[in-house]
Amino acid sequence: MDRLRGLREKRNITQVRLSTELEVSQETISAYENGKAEPKIDKLIKIANFLNTSTDYLLGRIDDESPLVDLANNVVDEQLNELINNYARLNKLQRKDLIWYSGIIENKDL
Repeated sequence: MDRLRGLREKRNITQVRLSTELEVSQETISAYENGKAEPKIDKLIKIANFLNTSTDYLLGRIDDESPLVDLANNVVDEQLNELINNYARLNKLQRKDLIWYSGIIENKDL
C-alpha cells in the first residue's frame, strides 16, 4: 500500500494514532506501509474512512484522493461533506448518539 504512508503523513497522523484507531499494533501499520503485509478488507475500509479517502485510492486503482462523499455523491456543500465524512469515522454507538442529538437540535425551536 504505497499510498498509505503519504496520505497518513499529509493528514499529520502518526502510525501510533492510526494503529489505535484500527486496534492493531504500530508494527502492523509499518508492515502495511512497507508492503510486508496487506490489511484485511475490514481494516482497509477503516483506514479509508479514517483518512477520509476511498479504498480504491489506497489500492492504487484511482488517482483521486478526494473524500468519500465527493467520490460517491458529488456533494457540493462543504459543511454537509464534512459532517458526512465525520459520521463515517464514528463507531456504531457514536453514530446513534449523533442522530439522537441532531433530532434534539432540529426540534429545539419548535
